[in-house]
Amino acid sequence: MKVDCVRAGAVRLALALMLGLLVVSGYVVVPVLFAKAGSLALAGSLAGSIFHMANLGLIFLAAAVMVFWLRMQKSGAEIGRLRWILLLLLALFVVANEFAVSPILADLKAQLGPMDQVADDNPQRKLFAMWHGVSAVIHLLSAIAAATLVALGAKAPSNKDSCTS
Repeated sequence: MKVDCVRAGAVRLALALMLGLLVVSGYVVVPVLFAKAGSLALAGSLAGSIFHMANLGLIFLAAAVMVFWLRMQKSGAEIGRLRWILLLLLALFVVANEFAVSPILADLKAQLGPMDQVADDNPQRKLFAMWHGVSAVIHLLSAIAAATLVALGAKAPSNKDSCTS
């Protein structure tokens, strides 16, 4: 079996796992938490933990894809500029959410206390909602970048190499 074929398969798997982490955490698990947890404070705390773990996994997987692509390029594979740009954007989005937006949200939560007890018109709650929206948009852009990478595949097609032979 060709080494680049194994690397291409590993890249496809990593990209699919990235998309899965983004979609399942943000659009399946967390909405269910808020619907069923019984308290905004509990759901928010659990959601924060889930996103933290997912973000760490996403950062690791993005780094793995980068390493595989670099090794594939050394052996002559063409990855393509678009794939690199999308992967770097995805990594930047995840890092921004994890290390810039999440700490702001955590600080605001600490100032507000249990969200269930904070008035809807409280300015701090409105600020929290704004930053929560920023985080949600970043998460959506991350999912779109990951879906595009999965759709594009592991690398640009090459006439000289085939992993199916």
